[in-house]
Amino acid sequence: MKNLVLFIFSFILISSCTKGKNLQGIYKCEDLQGMNKFIYEEIVYSEDCNCIISGKVKYVKDCQTIALIDFGDGACDNIATKIICSDGNCFGEEGSQILHYEYTFDCNNSTVSEGIVMPSEIDDLNDPNSGPQP
Repeated sequence: MKNLVLFIFSFILISSCTKGKNLQGIYKCEDLQGMNKFIYEEIVYSEDCNCIISGKVKYVKDCQTIALIDFGDGACDNIATKIICSDGNCFGEEGSQILHYEYTFDCNNSTVSEGIVMPSEIDDLNDPNSGPQP
């Protein structure tokens, strides 16, 4: 019985969130409130340096990408790149980033979770001298 309830709940959840413009295949962006973030490349955490070493996060508001965070290429350097997007576009015609900043983030045994973005994180996202912390 427990498995049946779980199956029905999962089916309803998946089928109700896959119509329209999809984000990560399960969210309908028109139904999202405020700014949300989604992991679009797996966040990788290193036990060697207790820090995130790679992964990418997308910030979305009103069905447009606002910013991207790139946590790097696997080096234990706690440096991320924040890419600010304009009208949903994050890259120019030649593939170059329109506006980007490098910043350091705290290696605090933390990871990134998807969902609604808190006001303090929005402040960090808009600050050219820092960026969102895990």
